Amino acid sequence: MGVYPTPEQGVDCTPTSPDDCGVPRDAPILLRFNRYLRPATAVRQSIRVYSGSEEVGAGFLQPEYDVIERVLVFRRQDNSWLEPGALYTIEFVVPSEESSYGLEAFDGAPLSEGAIPLKFDFRAARVEPPSRPAPPEREPAPVFADVPLFGTCANAACHNAAEAANADVPRMGLDLATVAGLRSTAIGKVAHQTDLSGKAGVPLENPARFGVNLPIIDPNRPDNSYLLYKLVRKQANFGADNCKTRYDDLPLQNGECLYQEDESQRLREWFVRGDAMPRAQPDLDPPEDAALTLQRMREIQAWIRAGAKP
Repeated sequence: MGVYPTPEQGVDCTPTSPDDCGVPRDAPILLRFNRYLRPATAVRQSIRVYSGSEEVGAGFLQPEYDVIERVLVFRRQDNSWLEPGALYTIEFVVPSEESSYGLEAFDGAPLSEGAIPLKFDFRAARVEPPSRPAPPEREPAPVFADVPLFGTCANAACHNAAEAANADVPRMGLDLATVAGLRSTAIGKVAHQTDLSGKAGVPLENPARFGVNLPIIDPNRPDNSYLLYKLVRKQANFGADNCKTRYDDLPLQNGECLYQEDESQRLREWFVRGDAMPRAQPDLDPPEDAALTLQRMREIQAWIRAGAKP
C-alpha cells in the first residue's frame, strides 16, 4: 500500500519554516493498494480525516476508485480545503463489530497494517496553493465512436453479431459492434460468467459475494463493470507503460508495476472467468494476440465513469 500525504509529512515544520513547508492545501488524498478493492468499501466512511479530534473533520471528501491502478482518490471541491498550518490525522477504517465500514479487497480480505500505519498525522502548508485543478486531473471521457475496445473486440471472431459464424449470436451473446448491440447486450446486462445468484439476468450493485451478477458495463461504475476486470487481467494491455503511473504524488516504488500476476490469478479464481480481453486469436495466420494499451484502458474506464453513453 502507498499513501499521499505520506505519514508525518510536514509535522517537523516550525513557525520559522518556509510557508510551503508541509502538504499543499489543495492536495488530494491518494491510497494505492496491492489488491483490487471491493467497490462497496471504497466510500468516504472508510477513511477519517480530522484536526485535533474526530469531531473536527476535514469536510466532505468525494471518493473515486481507479480500478486500473488500484488507487482510491479522495477530493474536495474546494481549491484550498486544508487549514493553513493545521495538524491533521488520517485514519483508515477497518471493519469491526461496531462498524461495517472499512476497506476490503474484492474477496473480503480486510485492510491490514504494514509499512503504512492505519493512523498517522500530517501538517498542511501555510501558503495558499497555486490556482490549478486538484491533481491528478480526471481523464476526459471519449465518445462511443472513439472507445478503442469496440474496434478491437467487435471483430468476426469475437463480439459482432453481423459477422459471427452463427449469424445472430456473437460470442457469449455480447455485441460490441453497434450502438444497438451495446445497449441490448452490454450496458446494464449481467455478464454470463457471473450470472450465479439465482436471479437470472438481474444485475446486482453490492452482492454478499462481490462479482455475482456483475453487469458487463455499469454506467458511472467502472468498479462494478465486468468488462474492466476482463481487461486488467491481461498483462499485454498494460504494455510498455506497465511500470508507469499517472499519479505524480504517489509514484510506484522501485520494482513495482501496475499489473500483478498473483492478483490477476485471484481475480480469475474469484469471479473473472474465461479468457482475458481482448481475446487471443490463434486461428489467424499469423496468430494474433490482440491487446490494448494502458492509455486505451484508461479511456474505457473514463467512458464508463462518464455514463457509458453510446
